[in-house]
Amino acid sequence: MAVIKAVSSKAGIGQALDYVTKEEKTEDKLVSGLHCEPDTVKDEMQATKELWGKTGGRTYKHFVQSYHEDEHITPEQAHRNAVELAKNTEAWKGHEVLIATHIDRGHIHSHFIVNSVNYENGHKLQWSKADLQNLKDRCNEQSRQQGLHVPEKGKTFSGEEREETVAWNKETYNLLKQAEKGEVKSYVQDIALSVMDCRETVRSREDFIKQMNERGYGVDWQDSHKYITFTDLDRQSQGEKQCKVRNNKLEKYYAVDFGKESLEHGFEINARREAERTATTERARQQLDRTAVAENSGADERARARQLLDRTAVAEDSRTGKAYQPDNTAVTEERLSNLRSYQPSRGMESQGRPGTDQGKRPGTETTGRTTEPQKDLAEERLASLRSHKPSRGMEEPSREIGDTDTETLIREARAGIDSSRTREENSGADRANREAERSRQRAEAQRRAEEAKREAEARQAQRRARSRSYGIER
Repeated sequence: MAVIKAVSSKAGIGQALDYVTKEEKTEDKLVSGLHCEPDTVKDEMQATKELWGKTGGRTYKHFVQSYHEDEHITPEQAHRNAVELAKNTEAWKGHEVLIATHIDRGHIHSHFIVNSVNYENGHKLQWSKADLQNLKDRCNEQSRQQGLHVPEKGKTFSGEEREETVAWNKETYNLLKQAEKGEVKSYVQDIALSVMDCRETVRSREDFIKQMNERGYGVDWQDSHKYITFTDLDRQSQGEKQCKVRNNKLEKYYAVDFGKESLEHGFEINARREAERTATTERARQQLDRTAVAENSGADERARARQLLDRTAVAEDSRTGKAYQPDNTAVTEERLSNLRSYQPSRGMESQGRPGTDQGKRPGTETTGRTTEPQKDLAEERLASLRSHKPSRGMEEPSREIGDTDTETLIREARAGIDSSRTREENSGADRANREAERSRQRAEAQRRAEEAKREAEARQAQRRARSRSYGIER
């Protein structure tokens, strides 16, 4: 596994060149120059600066390519890899570069010292984060092609999980670690915690800015700006200069994605979750409403059934001449049951068992014919029912139930009785048919048994005859 790092050093270019070319750290074969000679590199770089009159400012850039101590690679191969990376780095075209591979430590690593002045045009080295990332990507691809390990994001050089707090500046790192332990107060940490809290609930950029303002932090989020700037309003009001921090700094310090796209993506997720919760709540409410409507509908159905029961009881009372009692449910249901058990047949002729008690209601018998007095009594009661005028207490229900309703109830009762009688007759016929079928099957089984017995006796007689003819039987 190889990693690329940019080294920040306050040493001069001469000291840097002397350090990377020390004999105890490297060998002659592991030192190379790009656009320069290793033996005269110090003079050549200084001459280029003097030639273009740029001896001040930053005089060089320093980079290191390091391999893990467990990586199976030789110093020669590591040096060849470093030279190849230097040759293919576009930003280093026209700049003297010294490459030296060190083998004095537990891991092999190569140093790059790049002159800050271009010997072709005198321009200073323009080096960006994109250039550094490109160099790292080419280093990783080189390791893949050679079957070497590639570093993983979020892990250290040794493969361990990286700490949450990271800073390039040592003072900043120490300050953040102290704030993490609660030893000092850091507005940077407070802003980072507030951003992480707000991003979990807000559903839009406007809502995010509003909640951050309520916490005492200003947010400068503009589409024309690359980064988001957070401001501690209290520190700003007190005149302190250190009161602002950008989202990219928070990302570096805490290894958390605070980018614009990441935040807006989180806002969209929160909005969808809220919409789903709202829809679920609305569906539950509608279901409750439907359940309530169904219960009300059931209550209406029960009320209509109760009214029908009352009307039926009124019809029965009209026939018998009794007073209607709407509040007495047991009496009403008893009268309805009596009406349903009434069994008149064609022409009010009822079947009854001969010799039954003449005091019973006509039509309650199950067999036989009714006598003439019973028939006259049934017709007389029907005529009385049709011509009956209810008493004063029954006037209101009687107006709801006319002669037509009464005759309808009676016809329904007749139809039910006739249907029941037909089913009983059909059931009796079916029983007779089943009994006849069983008798036939028993007779057939008995016949087959007798035939089998006769055949067995015949075969036995044949065997005895054959035995006598051969003299076997004694």
